Amino acid sequence: MRLIKNTTELIGIKDQNIKISLVFETNTHIEIQAKLDYPAPSCPHCHGMMIKYDFQKHSKIPLLEQAGTPTLLRLKKRRFQCKNCRRVTVAKTSIVEKNCQISNLVRQKVVQLLTEKVSLTDIARRLRVSTSTVIRKLDQFTFKEHFDKLPRVMSWDEFGFKKSELAFVAQNYETNKLITILDNRRQTTIRNHFLKYPLKVRQKVQFITMDMSGAYIPLARRLFPNAEIIIDRFHIIQHLSRAFLKTRIAIMNQFDKKSLPYRALKNHWRLSRKLSCKSFHSKTFVKP
Repeated sequence: MRLIKNTTELIGIKDQNIKISLVFETNTHIEIQAKLDYPAPSCPHCHGMMIKYDFQKHSKIPLLEQAGTPTLLRLKKRRFQCKNCRRVTVAKTSIVEKNCQISNLVRQKVVQLLTEKVSLTDIARRLRVSTSTVIRKLDQFTFKEHFDKLPRVMSWDEFGFKKSELAFVAQNYETNKLITILDNRRQTTIRNHFLKYPLKVRQKVQFITMDMSGAYIPLARRLFPNAEIIIDRFHIIQHLSRAFLKTRIAIMNQFDKKSLPYRALKNHWRLSRKLSCKSFHSKTFVKP
């Protein structure tokens, strides 16, 4: 356990070279005004002697929320000039990276939230950063794939990835654990991915569930010779519902729109969706 000696550490400012001059609260956020200053170091270019030059224009650095209120650090950084090469450098701090306006604490929080079930826009809104910042952080992740095992039962499907585009997803049917996500569902892409697995590994797959489109079936049989293809229950029920709907409409259109059978088929369409052997009776359609 480490004791926190002052409020600067509490808000995440551990750099002793940062001196806070003013802290105030507005209707929207808490603002901290501070300066970054320390003795002139040697020149990073020619290793000559440097002198204090001036302060850089203040940087707006978002920090983590304090008591649920957004916090902004306005930091002025000291600039140094070399006496020999006349080059100017800016003071460095552990709060933020060079040429960056977002604190390292916020970046760490972005990484933490990316591991949770939160959308990119929600992360950006909560941390007061742009969505592109969150996307750039996500792109820095490196995922190491293992091609030495596959589950006994796999599930193949697609989902909306971009506008009018579908992506391919494969997961463990028994545990719902993701196996892979591909940015398109072309057979070439799917085949090239699963060919990375040795044939012995692919032969251990026993079942693959998928939809009724038929696009995946020939490919799955070539890649997984011992696997049985099973149609997903959701797609079976979906096709049955559509078949019932078309049949009901076809029968309904054979009658006059003012007739009793037409109104019964139209108003009680939900009965065709219910699998029940019980007879149905309604006083509304009792003939006099």
